[in-house]
Amino acid sequence: MVMAKAPLPGNAKTRLRLPPEGAARLQAALVCDTVEKASALGPTSVAGTPADGLALLEPLLPEGVSLFAQRGADLGERMLDAASRLFGEGPEPVLILGTDAPTLPPAEILAASRALRTHDAAIVGSDDGGYVLLGLRALHAALFRDVRWSTETVYRETVEKALGAGLSLYEGRPHYDVDYPEDLDRLAGSFGAAPARPRTAGVIEELLRPPRA
Repeated sequence: MVMAKAPLPGNAKTRLRLPPEGAARLQAALVCDTVEKASALGPTSVAGTPADGLALLEPLLPEGVSLFAQRGADLGERMLDAASRLFGEGPEPVLILGTDAPTLPPAEILAASRALRTHDAAIVGSDDGGYVLLGLRALHAALFRDVRWSTETVYRETVEKALGAGLSLYEGRPHYDVDYPEDLDRLAGSFGAAPARPRTAGVIEELLRPPRA
């Protein structure tokens, strides 16, 4: 399941301090690349926000990827609601991804998925103290409640809640996400010159290109 913001100028990637239209183009590329990667690994759904922006997300999704609106007052409530929906459709484990880690290797996602054969939950942290992936073999609502979202303690609090509930937990290798201006250069340098590069690479190059004299 991919949690995705619609590419609305002025509403997407605002902390990057990019021009609103450029930030929206970057968000669209992040959604495309994340969903494409996820759908190559398994059945994929997208939980989008805001509800009136779903029409902007729909054209970005490959055939067979379902789209529904996020519901809830904060990120925890929205993830819990979306995960509840998927668990209601079947007993398979659920992996939750955001769109802010476009370079998260597919192998790391697969490792977390395989870990759920023997663990109750799987998590991959981010360098800023959050996480870029959360996997669950069954729904555990406590992991989404009373967490100080968008702080450097999200990962630690989530791990503590999982262990406190007696869950066996797989912790993957931490990655990084793209939230602040300094993250853009790091992201640009991670794509290299591979022939088949993600959409995000082209948008980043365009946004970071020096203006003509």
